[in-house]
Amino acid sequence: MLSRPCTYAIRALSYLAMQPPGKLTGSREISGHEDIPNSFLCKILLDLRRKRLLRSYKGTGGGYELALPPDKISLLMIVEAIEGELSFSGCILEDKECSTHGECALHDSWLKLRNQLVNFLETQTLADLIQTRRAQRESASKGHRRSLVQVQDQLTNLSVKPSI
Repeated sequence: MLSRPCTYAIRALSYLAMQPPGKLTGSREISGHEDIPNSFLCKILLDLRRKRLLRSYKGTGGGYELALPPDKISLLMIVEAIEGELSFSGCILEDKECSTHGECALHDSWLKLRNQLVNFLETQTLADLIQTRRAQRESASKGHRRSLVQVQDQLTNLSVKPSI
């Protein structure tokens, strides 16, 4: 549904939002962690900086940081920084602008869907996203730790006791 540059921008900004306050993060670190081609990421980061969602610092120890707190950056702000203003004004079935008169067969359904999408993008923030990502990582980490403990228990139970 969202373009690749949009999804990369959301992933990059969510990674930055998960960093400790004041930590500058280089594009290679973001690229490596989020599996985004660095040359492509640099173009996206430039767009985000131009739209004042990021600050960048050059030189040794330089990098990127969020320009706003994560709870002040909506997904809509990110999408519009990359794609421009979302209008959804084109008709799906006809080569014309959507309007309230002369409606096409999908008008009511499409209007409802696009309003839901815009509302979702407006209300979801980076803070919401990173909260979910942290919970998923913790859950995966606990599952990994739990499976290691289970393996250790099984190995302990398999220990051969010397017979006398």
